[in-house]
Amino acid sequence: MCRFVIYKGEAITMNKLVIAPANSLIVQSKESKKRLLPVNGDGFGVGWYPLHDDPEPARIVSIEPAWSNQNLIQLTSKVSSEHFFAHVRDASKGMPVSQSNCHPFTSGRYMFMHNGRLDQFTKFKRNILNGLSDKAFNLIKGNTDSEYAFALFMDVINFAENLSPEQLKQGLYETIKRIVAYRVEVGANTNAFINFAVSDGSTIVATRFATDQHKQPASLFYCKGCFEYDHNKDDILVEHGIGNNVIICSEPLSETSHGWQKVERNHAVIVHENNNVSVEKIPIPYQS
Repeated sequence: MCRFVIYKGEAITMNKLVIAPANSLIVQSKESKKRLLPVNGDGFGVGWYPLHDDPEPARIVSIEPAWSNQNLIQLTSKVSSEHFFAHVRDASKGMPVSQSNCHPFTSGRYMFMHNGRLDQFTKFKRNILNGLSDKAFNLIKGNTDSEYAFALFMDVINFAENLSPEQLKQGLYETIKRIVAYRVEVGANTNAFINFAVSDGSTIVATRFATDQHKQPASLFYCKGCFEYDHNKDDILVEHGIGNNVIICSEPLSETSHGWQKVERNHAVIVHENNNVSVEKIPIPYQS
């Protein structure tokens, strides 16, 4: 179970969310407040869409803990972006710690990351592989359930270069549906935590989903508004509804929960090209 942050809005240096806040992603990498096991030290990744005319995101990953990586501090303090993903990893049991297993994953203009666990993945891993096209199969460089889900998503959208927001959203929903169907085929009926996030550079879709109706999904919050740094409190101040910047995150980045909107279970947050935000129930039934 990992932690992530998504930003879309006016250009900022990435450290303003990755490093600076009282509960920044760096802090969450060693002391998460919304997890029973607080450490997410099995690597990190940052992906961002450049300010110059290039639709494909840049990406760096490392197997080092985020809290001890000087390159991350330097990079995020110097690189500005209007849209970026950042992720700290807690490897699932049995999953190696390697660069190829670090999020976010990218293909063309698409960027993808996952906070959660596709429980009993080894039972239906082959089912996913057998259904993939050669092109999607060749995307996979590691062995995480998350990267397999991304390859499946790319097949679902047929590697399309341009999708409408509705097509992107439905593509992610169909990916979840297929994962649930594969799990049913092999009798994998324990809970799967499916907090997926995908972007094509214009639209973002992020889900908070659990397959078991009796279990809570991993946490997810968002805010659309303005964010200012308070040097006296050494923290960011969040004003929901004032401004056009959007943050989606596994847990509030500030010391207080003021301004953060909790995403309800089995709902999705959609951020449109103009940064309007909508939240809707995911039309997929519980598995159990």
